Amino acid sequence: MEPNKLTDLQRRTLKPESNYRWVMMFLCMGAIAVNYIDRVNIAIAAPTLMKVFNLSTTEMGILMSAFFWSYVLCMMPAGALLNRVGAKIVMGGTCLAWGLSTMLTSLVSGYNSFFAVRVLLGISEAPAYPSCARVVSVWIPRHERTTASAMFDCAARIGSAFTPPIVAWVLITWGWRASFVITGGFAVLYAFVWWAFYHEPDDHPKVTQSELDYIRQDEVIGKDGKVETGRIIPILELFTYPKVLLLCAGSFCYNYFWGVFTTWIPAYLVVSKGLDLKAMGIAAMYPYAAGASMELVGGYLSDKAQLKGFSLNAVRRTGMGLGLLGGAFFMYLAVTANSAGMTILFLTLAMGIYSFGAANTWSMPNDIAPYGQGGGVAGVMNTTGQMATLAAPLVTGYVISTSWGYDGALYIVCVVAVIGSVFYIVNDYSRLIPKEK
Repeated sequence: MEPNKLTDLQRRTLKPESNYRWVMMFLCMGAIAVNYIDRVNIAIAAPTLMKVFNLSTTEMGILMSAFFWSYVLCMMPAGALLNRVGAKIVMGGTCLAWGLSTMLTSLVSGYNSFFAVRVLLGISEAPAYPSCARVVSVWIPRHERTTASAMFDCAARIGSAFTPPIVAWVLITWGWRASFVITGGFAVLYAFVWWAFYHEPDDHPKVTQSELDYIRQDEVIGKDGKVETGRIIPILELFTYPKVLLLCAGSFCYNYFWGVFTTWIPAYLVVSKGLDLKAMGIAAMYPYAAGASMELVGGYLSDKAQLKGFSLNAVRRTGMGLGLLGGAFFMYLAVTANSAGMTILFLTLAMGIYSFGAANTWSMPNDIAPYGQGGGVAGVMNTTGQMATLAAPLVTGYVISTSWGYDGALYIVCVVAVIGSVFYIVNDYSRLIPKEK
C-alpha cells in the first residue's frame, strides 16, 4: 500500500527504523525555551525597572508592548521566507540575532533607548515560532503533530517557568543589567547548536528511508520520490480563506490571555498580593510549570484521540474550547480569591487547563496548510495573534491606572478568552485547497 494510503491501524503499528524527527522537535523545544527566557525577562525585572527609570504603569506597558510592534510586522515576511529558504538558516539566524539584542538591553540608559532595543528584539524573534511550525510540517506525520507542536509550544512555559527564579536571583545578586547579558548569552550559544544539528528530512545524513516514508504517509509522493507540494499560496492570499480568518480571530483571543499573563502577572503578585521579589520569582514558576506539563498531556491525548477515530475537527474544537473556557473560569477565581496563596493556586490551574487545550494551537496551521507551507499559515496566524500580545500590555497598563485596577484588567482577559473559544469551536481544520489561478 502506498505511504499516503495507510489506515489508522497501520499507522499505530508502523515502526520506522530511525526516530530523528523527535531529535528535531527537541531542538525546537530548546530554541523556544531560550526564546521565552529572553522575551519575558523584562516582566520579572519590571518592578525594578519602574523604580530605576521612574516609569509609570502606562509607560511600562508601552515598553512591554514595543517588542510586539516590530514582532507583528515581521511575522508574515518571516513565514514567506521560511516557505522558500527553510528552517535551518532562518532559525539559527534569528536565535543569534535575538540573543545579541537581549544583551544590548544591558546598555540602555533611559526610556527611549529601552524602547529602541525592545523593537529590535521583536524584529529578531519574529521567525522563531513559524520556523518550528515549518519543522513540524516537514518532519512529523499528521497523527503525531499535536504532540510535536505541544513539545515546542510547551517550551514557552518551560522558559517562562525558569525565567522568574533565574532573573530574580541575578537581579538580587548582580543587578538588572547582568540579567539581560546572561539570558541573551543563552541564545547566542544556542544558535550554533541549531546550525550544527538541524537538517531537513531529505538532507539528514542518518535518517532512514523507512522514517522518510513514515513522515510522508499523509502526503502525495511524485514519481521522483519527493512530496508533491503544489502551488505556493502567497501570504496575502491566505486572508481570503474563511478557515484562515477564523484561525486568526481565535489566535488573537488566545494570545491576549497569554500576553497579559506573561507581562503583568508578576507585577500583579507584587503590587496587589504583597509578595516580595524573591517570593514572586518562586510563585511565578508554578503556573508555567503546570502549563508545560499539561500541554504535553494535551498533545498526547489529542493524537491518541485521532488514532481512536475522533475527527480532527472534534479534537481541535474540544481542545481549544476547553482550554480557553477553563482558563477564563480559573482566572476569574484567581481575581476573586481572598489570599495570595489561593490566587497563585487558581492562576496555576488557569495556565494548566489553558495549556492543555493550547497543545492544539501550533498543529492547526499544519492541519490547514498544504505540505511545506505551514510556516506561511503560521506566520499569518501568529501575526494576528501577536496583535493581541501587542495590545494586551498597553490595555492592561492603562486599565490598571484607572479605578478598575488590576482586577478589572484581568476580568477583560476572561471575557476575551470566552469569545476566542467560540471562534475555535466553529472553525474547520481540514487542509485547504489552493484556489485555481
